[in-house]
Amino acid sequence: MDPNNDTTALVHALTKSRSTDGTTRDRAIYKLAEFLHDCRAVERLHDMLDDEVVTIQVDAADILVRRGGREGIFLVLDEIGRRRDDPDADYIANRLYELDASGDIAILDIIEPLQDQLSDNSAIGLQQIKRLRGRE
Repeated sequence: MDPNNDTTALVHALTKSRSTDGTTRDRAIYKLAEFLHDCRAVERLHDMLDDEVVTIQVDAADILVRRGGREGIFLVLDEIGRRRDDPDADYIANRLYELDASGDIAILDIIEPLQDQLSDNSAIGLQQIKRLRGRE
């Protein structure tokens, strides 16, 4: 891929991700997923975990967990822990539960051996997922 086109496409996706239209922002998530090698895309998806539209929060979490590796999982767990008193964050936790329970992404198997590397908020997020999975 031409690096100039790659940058142009990323900038376009970043711009769309800030649209006032929720559907446009949600579609941009899937474009940003193509650029997880770039910290700007990761940072924007992380920001979208706290979007005003819950569907966008969940979709951003899904992309970070599916395509962002351990670091993506850490970001999402941290957000769940940080927003532990926000009922909207429960939707994100439930999505992680679904991914783990279905076997799509073995979140607990990936993260449990790395518990000593978790932030306080990530540890709280992990506990919430474990509770949902009946592993606590």
